[in-house]
Amino acid sequence: MGKKLQNIKAVKQLLAGEHKSQKKTQIYTGKLKVKGQPEDHEVVERDKDGKAKIWIERDAAGFGTRVTQHDGFRSREPENSILKSIQEALEVPNECPKCGTEMRNDEQRLNFKFYFTRKKCFSCVLQEERKLKQEGPEVWKAYQNKIMKSNAEGWFKDADREVEIVKNQVVKTWQNAQGEYGEADMSEFLEKVEKDYKKLKDGVRNQFK
Repeated sequence: MGKKLQNIKAVKQLLAGEHKSQKKTQIYTGKLKVKGQPEDHEVVERDKDGKAKIWIERDAAGFGTRVTQHDGFRSREPENSILKSIQEALEVPNECPKCGTEMRNDEQRLNFKFYFTRKKCFSCVLQEERKLKQEGPEVWKAYQNKIMKSNAEGWFKDADREVEIVKNQVVKTWQNAQGEYGEADMSEFLEKVEKDYKKLKDGVRNQFK
């Protein structure tokens, strides 16, 4: 019960802007880097090849965006997302549903990450992957494709909403020498947006067949 009360208290503090994570003052003095691999101090997590998998990108004012490199595409979210913090505080159990490991231990960040994607702790995922690797390269490849496909479909759900927003907000106006103006027909452009996006999704999905 104590842990649950602490979680509820954390949510109230987040909504009021009083949580300790919102009071940290950070002064960014590093170099801004938009293209290529990020600086070491920006990297949150690396893959098995040592390449950056999750990192923070900052604008000129020092505000950060959390970037995650997936297979063939990237997703972005605010570095300090209140919604994500509230979601984690409310939804993550105190113990792993599979093995009973404390979810808020030294591996909390990874435990939270894998709970939302796999409903189990980081340690359980590692053990599961070791067993799959022992079953041979074909089993391991099928497992990797399944995970990457799931990640891509999750990204498409967010992208679908963003594409619809773009389609609903695109308006092009014209004005002549007499000061008359009106809205141009954007149907051809919107059809191209829809076609290109569908082509992107089909291309990504075909990689996992």
